[in-house]
Amino acid sequence: MQAAVFDLDGTLTRQDMFRAFLRAALRAHGPGRPWRVAGLPLLAARLAAGGAGRGEVKAALCAVVLGGRSRVTLERLAEDFSATALATQVKPAALAAIAAHRARGDVLLLASASLDLYVAPIARGLGFHGFVATRLAWTAEGRVDGRLDGPNLKGAAKLAAVHAWLVARGPGLPPPIIAYSDHESDAPLLEAARRAVAVDPTPALARLAAARGWPVERWQDEAAAPAGRAA
Repeated sequence: MQAAVFDLDGTLTRQDMFRAFLRAALRAHGPGRPWRVAGLPLLAARLAAGGAGRGEVKAALCAVVLGGRSRVTLERLAEDFSATALATQVKPAALAAIAAHRARGDVLLLASASLDLYVAPIARGLGFHGFVATRLAWTAEGRVDGRLDGPNLKGAAKLAAVHAWLVARGPGLPPPIIAYSDHESDAPLLEAARRAVAVDPTPALARLAAARGWPVERWQDEAAAPAGRAA
């Protein structure tokens, strides 16, 4: 038995789920702070550009779009959003890979920088044993307070969360890991894995995979749009 760790955005899904969820929230409820809508394109551009401060930009986007919304309302939206994502956004080859690991009795972990709000139902829908994701912070009254509860799970932060989840699952060392990702930000996780697989990789990850000798798999079907990545 081993642990199979899958990234979400661009690896399992055809598009970035964070941006898609924010669009769904805007369509459903409008912005949490209407007077700040003008700043959304700039914030989205900063998030897409990556680099330092990505967690702060993500929190700012959540504050603008989701700030003040109730947990009940957003969990209902997240369930609907996740059901649509499971039906339309998950690559068939990703489903086949998950099924193959499940048939071998492997532990399945979804590890994402996307928001726990919708990563949780997606993980359940795909039959994962657990997930780690960026957490939204809530006020005492159960409303989005515009901050993240902990780190944005990119890079080393994602690796630390994966390791903590595996250790918490049982005594002793965590099982050997096979990790799947499309993005170079997951280099720490891929480097730490017993086996790393670059899935529909970005150019930067493709170069790293070639240098490290990691296999590259093409899961994106021809009819799908480019995956994109911001989370």
